[in-house]
Amino acid sequence: MIKFLKSANCLLFVFIIFIFISNINAGNFNSNSRRSSFNFDWRFHLGDVIAAENPEFNDSDWRSLNVPHDWSIEGEFSSQNASGTGYLPGGIGWYRKDFILPETDKEKHIEIQFDAVYDNSKVWINGHYLGKRPYGFISFYYDLTPYLNFGSKKNVIAVRVDHSHVADSRWYTGSGIIRNVWLCKTNKIHIAHWGTYITTSVVNKESSDVRIITKVENASGNQLITLKSIVKDPGGNIAGTTSSNLQFQPDSKYEFDQKINVKNPSLWSLDKPVMYSVISEIYNAEKLLDKDSTAFGIRSFKFDADNGFFLNGKFVIIKGVCLHNDAGALGSAVPKRVWERRLNLMKEMGANSIRTSHNPPAPEFLDLCDQMGFLVMDEAFDEWEIGKKKWIKGRNVGMKEGAAGLGTFYSQHGYSDFFTEWSKRDIQDMVRRDRNHPSIILWSIGNEIDYPNDPYTDPNREDYKPWRPQAYRITKIARHLYDYVKEIDTTRPVTAAVANIPLSNETGYTGVLDVVGYNYQEKYYEQDHKKFQQRKMIGSENGDSYEAWLAVKDNSFMPGQFLWTGVDYLGEAGRFPNHSSLSGLVDLSDFRKPFFYYRQSLWTQKPIIHITTISPEDTVNRFRFHVIDGWNWSKFTGKDVTVLAFTNCDSVILYLNNHPLGSQILSESKNAVLSWNIPFEAGELKAEAYNKGKIVAENILKTTGDPEKIILDSDRSSIHADGEDIAGVKILVTDNEGNIVPDAGNEITINVTGAGINAGIGNGDSNNIEPYKSDHHSVYEGKARLYIQSNGNKGSIKIEASSKGLQSAKLTIEAD
Repeated sequence: MIKFLKSANCLLFVFIIFIFISNINAGNFNSNSRRSSFNFDWRFHLGDVIAAENPEFNDSDWRSLNVPHDWSIEGEFSSQNASGTGYLPGGIGWYRKDFILPETDKEKHIEIQFDAVYDNSKVWINGHYLGKRPYGFISFYYDLTPYLNFGSKKNVIAVRVDHSHVADSRWYTGSGIIRNVWLCKTNKIHIAHWGTYITTSVVNKESSDVRIITKVENASGNQLITLKSIVKDPGGNIAGTTSSNLQFQPDSKYEFDQKINVKNPSLWSLDKPVMYSVISEIYNAEKLLDKDSTAFGIRSFKFDADNGFFLNGKFVIIKGVCLHNDAGALGSAVPKRVWERRLNLMKEMGANSIRTSHNPPAPEFLDLCDQMGFLVMDEAFDEWEIGKKKWIKGRNVGMKEGAAGLGTFYSQHGYSDFFTEWSKRDIQDMVRRDRNHPSIILWSIGNEIDYPNDPYTDPNREDYKPWRPQAYRITKIARHLYDYVKEIDTTRPVTAAVANIPLSNETGYTGVLDVVGYNYQEKYYEQDHKKFQQRKMIGSENGDSYEAWLAVKDNSFMPGQFLWTGVDYLGEAGRFPNHSSLSGLVDLSDFRKPFFYYRQSLWTQKPIIHITTISPEDTVNRFRFHVIDGWNWSKFTGKDVTVLAFTNCDSVILYLNNHPLGSQILSESKNAVLSWNIPFEAGELKAEAYNKGKIVAENILKTTGDPEKIILDSDRSSIHADGEDIAGVKILVTDNEGNIVPDAGNEITINVTGAGINAGIGNGDSNNIEPYKSDHHSVYEGKARLYIQSNGNKGSIKIEASSKGLQSAKLTIEAD
């Protein structure tokens, strides 16, 4: 009898669940399917095609792939391409995708969202033209609803991407559908795209008011609806709730304005980036029509003209880095895991802030900044109405016009071609998309728009160019952009990265900004602070010199700086074959450079010591000495080699083969760097760091043997079998004892089998032009990095690395 009752209760439970699910389905709502990935099973053709937007077009011979996809990074480096964009090709490409929708979707509202398409994209659905979007870094969406087929008849979406003006940027952009694509399904009554706006006020440990503005759209008939908003804490517990009613008119929109007081909130901070969420539910009587979740953080911040920056009432020095959009061998189609590793590197170095130079980033990048505790300057544009010079044959080098006799020609094509028509929509879409991220503390409307004679001119300069536009135009445009931002978000200050402070002070450009960004203008900090006493300032782009850091550290009114850059990036290159910038503290393949540790010594408290050597055979490059973490200078035996030590400890003793070479005290050093000139002798170089007379850290460099073997070292032992997850595998060439050989340049052949693919391989060398999408590549200074991506299947991924004369290596990564 008891057994029967248990069975009956189980049947009753199942029946109740069935009724509950049926009621939800009756409302045409499934919370798990509001937004789904649309990244898989596209077809691609490089080159222009006539009538490829037509559903009947035969694309059977096109290449099958998943997006995000960057076709430029798959191309060959060529001196015929532009140095500004890394000597990689552009062109025109087409993407098409077939998909089926069930009959149950007929009453739904369906949109497609592209997180970025570079650039000049045009989109069609079933032959109907949806629109274009010129800016290649902006997210956008289209309503597909009126043009869709349901049941067995397929739908065809077609995307044409025109990056034929490849020299349209001063850095590498990539080409194609470079970020995620999403299919969004809702009821006819639904929360609008990017329609939830959450702000926090009266923020303290006791309580916070959470204001929720929710835009709801009605594409159906007259209905009485209820919007219920629920704030949940990080543990999923309800922290507050409210509801509002509305008699909704047909084909209309309405913004609900609600407020919830959260008691004893956990504040979002750099050390504890606590995230809350708002669950928004729309009901018609008991029928759930739509449901969405929006992440946010509870925090307050302010910039003070005299005392810097405060987060939740606590003084914080902004230790920032600028980051571009590419990731070396992966180009601009960067998986989230790669951004996660790079942000971990920045945090390890001591950075707490990111400037998204010089464009809106991927949405998942901002999610990571929220979750990991970074402050963000979200930047919109690198140029406005008039294009900047795009380098063609090297740094600041254009092309000769030849017989035309017009001298040097620079491409000026770029976003400026579309700025007048599109800038309001683009910057407002950026702010609307990103405004709920607690990490964002600044909106930047532009980078170095006032750069002398590129494009605007200054009548007071000796190199005044009267045919160039006058700089006063900058101020007028800046006022418009400022207003566009404030129409969407009033809670954050507007800034811009200013390159010519004296000119921009004179024209009034700096007066438009809430916080004035100074690019390499440290010499004006003190005098401008005295002259403009209410001005709030930030080092928006800075070199990594000690003097630039002291300009922040020693001036309480300066809230911080953003170093150029955290990581090397493709483009802004010199003469071919140089194809990338060397400004980063991490190289293109995510290996720490020696000066990474210098910055770590300035920005962190945990005791560190790192020794490195200045190459005796190389001169200074544009950014710094060529330094190598190695002690392999046998051809300079007996000659002096400079050894540098980066530390935050009191003093350092250096030893060569256990022989002490003297102690140096950090407080007596120049630029917080210790250095020795040492006659080279093979063996072991060791540094011991001391605090209060006790050893707290040490670092060793060894003279290695010849290259003998390969070591494979993955940052992850397993990845998700989702067709997108990725692992970074270090390829190291070592001697018999496992020491990385710093002068090794062996070519490595890679073989990948099983449930993964070789997504790219690179070595960080700015002059190496071996293809990134290849099964063989040379190491640089003994290192390279291979990216292994899931192919969508579960199982083992087997990797073998071999090279003539070296012991091969094998590694297995699980995809599950």
